[in-house]
Amino acid sequence: MDFLTTPLQHFYDAAQRRFPDVLFRGDGSRREIALTFDDGPHPRDTPRLLDVLEKHQVRATFHLIGKSAERHPDLIRSIHRCGHQPALHCYRHVPFPLENPSVLRNQLDYTQSMIEDATGIPGGTIRDLRPPYGAFSARTRSHLTQWGYRLVMWTCIPPHWMQPVEWSIHQVMKAIVPGAVIVLHDGHGHGTRAAEIVNAIIPQIRSLGFTFVTVEEMQAGIKNKQLPK
Repeated sequence: MDFLTTPLQHFYDAAQRRFPDVLFRGDGSRREIALTFDDGPHPRDTPRLLDVLEKHQVRATFHLIGKSAERHPDLIRSIHRCGHQPALHCYRHVPFPLENPSVLRNQLDYTQSMIEDATGIPGGTIRDLRPPYGAFSARTRSHLTQWGYRLVMWTCIPPHWMQPVEWSIHQVMKAIVPGAVIVLHDGHGHGTRAAEIVNAIIPQIRSLGFTFVTVEEMQAGIKNKQLPK
């Protein structure tokens, strides 16, 4: 079945229209894909993933957990040094609607500052944020916007931590459309499978005429399209 005609794609399209400031999918007229990774960094699996991305000369986006980043600042520097985009996931993996707003802001601002300090990225410029489990409420979204963060969701998130690698590869390839945002996980020990999947899908995606961009580049492409000509 054509992925563009599935109910899931209709949901993403409707959600993108309802929440235009939330990235569910990039510009549908550009043959670009964003590879993104959640829950890292992980001392064993993040380096494996970085090696695969380097092999294929692909840049990706890493949504980092603050607690893990605290323990492994060297891996944050490696992510940035390899040309990837460090982005935010959370400080602790708790759904944002369950957090006290002031506590949540302190956690996010602290994680942002820690990553920026480790990488030398200018302060306050790491803005892209994927909430744990993709959970956000209207109130949460309003707070995050006021605090200067940009919500990032996805178009495909295969449960690769609990199924054969081949199934995940199939699910990702079925979801490849212009502007697709793919989520895999390098945290919690899931990165070995993620590295296998990435190694397999990159050549296949490229053979379809797609290029790989970071979430930041995808956001910029959408913004440029919206500017008056």
